[in-house]
Amino acid sequence: MDERRQVLISLLRDPNEDVRISAAEALERLEGMSNLGALLGKYRTGDKTLKLKVIYAMGKLRAEDCLPVLIHALSSADNDVKGAAVRVLGEIGESRTVQAVINMLNDPSVDIQTLAVEALANFNQKNLIPHLIPVLERENKYLVIAAIRTLGRLNAAEAMPRIIGLTRHSDPDIRKAAAEILGKIAG
Repeated sequence: MDERRQVLISLLRDPNEDVRISAAEALERLEGMSNLGALLGKYRTGDKTLKLKVIYAMGKLRAEDCLPVLIHALSSADNDVKGAAVRVLGEIGESRTVQAVINMLNDPSVDIQTLAVEALANFNQKNLIPHLIPVLERENKYLVIAAIRTLGRLNAAEAMPRIIGLTRHSDPDIRKAAAEILGKIAG
């Protein structure tokens, strides 16, 4: 057993709970990294359920080698697999994958578009704002609300005129979301 594992195992008995939790998470990550090849193989050959499990496991690992597989999963014909990959890429928030998530804003599925908008909030990049403002004009209320909230998280002052316009929208849920975000955006 290598020294890292021995140290982490000994920390599982630390008197501080936070230390024990961190040690357990680190051990889990090390174990997952040693099984990464097997995980990738299961993704390639597995059924939908197995692919979903592998995608979420990759999200926990946050390993460099997982990113190409997650990006590839975005091209899946199965919306559940595609949606899981969007969620995980958003959770990871790796800037090199942001364009792949932006591309999902034009997916035929409104559900995938909504997941992409929500995922983009985690990247916390101002250069995303021009991609999100046009989403405010879409028909689906849940997609529009997600875009309003993401623009709020990005503190998108340049979206303020469009969000103000949505306070006159016919749907009260959209007006409510717009009002909430207007109070949060600085500027």
